[in-house]
Amino acid sequence: MKFRNTSILSLIFIVIFCYISLVISIPLKNGKFWHITDTHYDFMYIEGGDEDKQCREVTYKSKYEKGASAIGNYKCDTSFELLQSSFEYMVKQEEKPDFIIWTGDDPPHLGNSQLNQTLVLQSITNMTNLIRGYFPEIPIFPSIGNHDSYPQHQIGVGPNWLFENVAELWSPFLSNESIETFKLGGYYTELVSEGFRIISLNTVFYYNENRQCLNMTDPAGQLLWLNQTLANASDAGERVWIIGHVPPGYNEKYDVFNFHKQFNDEYLFSFSQYSDIIEFHIYGHEHTDTFRLYYDNPNDHINDIEPTGIMFLSPSLTPWMNQFLPALPNNPGLRLYEYNITTFSLLDYYQFWTNLTDNIITGNIDWQLEYRATEFFNIENLSPVSMYEAYLLIESITSQLLQFHFYNSVSYPTKGCDEICKKIQLCSVRHPFTKGFKECLVEI
Repeated sequence: MKFRNTSILSLIFIVIFCYISLVISIPLKNGKFWHITDTHYDFMYIEGGDEDKQCREVTYKSKYEKGASAIGNYKCDTSFELLQSSFEYMVKQEEKPDFIIWTGDDPPHLGNSQLNQTLVLQSITNMTNLIRGYFPEIPIFPSIGNHDSYPQHQIGVGPNWLFENVAELWSPFLSNESIETFKLGGYYTELVSEGFRIISLNTVFYYNENRQCLNMTDPAGQLLWLNQTLANASDAGERVWIIGHVPPGYNEKYDVFNFHKQFNDEYLFSFSQYSDIIEFHIYGHEHTDTFRLYYDNPNDHINDIEPTGIMFLSPSLTPWMNQFLPALPNNPGLRLYEYNITTFSLLDYYQFWTNLTDNIITGNIDWQLEYRATEFFNIENLSPVSMYEAYLLIESITSQLLQFHFYNSVSYPTKGCDEICKKIQLCSVRHPFTKGFKECLVEI
């Protein structure tokens, strides 16, 4: 009897050992999430519309010349066909992401005379319903954009009509505490899972075309709240992702700093004490594909010290070209990120695109992979150190820089990149701080 019990125990230990060995040998599945930004769906877009009238009117010119394609036009915002195809493609590629990060700018690029509060709210509502319709039961973490307002770009401290209405609209996927801070300033934080937190910031407060907060040092107390939220996250041993619409630093496409001068560096300094817990930032707004390195101390770059932070800017869905600025349009883009579900670090991203020029000719929207980040940058993951290596590769090899510039507008044909263009591309990546950027332009 004693021998039998010993045999049974031995058998149990063997089974347990085999199970543990099997579990350890099975690699953990990486997490994935979509980043949706700058859709700018134009509900008035019409096939045959005059591109000089934003494809919203059929004019004498567009009647007798070929008007806008139903698929889209580089001088206009997103058509319904382009919008629908993008979501159908996302579902085809990854229908069950862990969550969706959505960084705003839903209404079309229209003058204030063509907009009102009702149309802006309807645009945000339409996009909210569209995302929830294609991705039911998937958590959504949104941020407010500069076009998600009326008048456009003008967002002041709450409570106000915008924050109150959007907070109610987004209440199904935000906690009560998040709704309260959103009503005050359009910002919030959510604990995604144990040890993993997302902080969504309203960076429109600092945007260079927003005049509502010019005489304030900390609109809606957002930076003070951010500091306390990061301190609490640090004490709790959490990893943090930062999301927002307008990024700090220099806009390489429009040759201008995105933030008002008094806000840019202060915003960046807000993260300096917590780089050990912040994995990365994600933004939209510029409609371009790029990234930015940043440092706890803005002078660290002088000694070639590795960066402590990384910001990723995803390109837009809209191909819209600003006709009043000397900048190229872009092809429509979509981005799927991959991350480690244990450490919450960013591993890779897949940049998808569609060639709008070819689409218009063929009458068919053909989404495809443009590039994979780790393959193009020749790196192992998307950590700040790895992206610093990516920067050094771009800086040292001209062909890599030119390809990076080509991807900047989602493979839209460029006129090349002269020495000034190269300086701006490199300096905007390496130096989000004001002084560092200006010095970089002179040094290179």
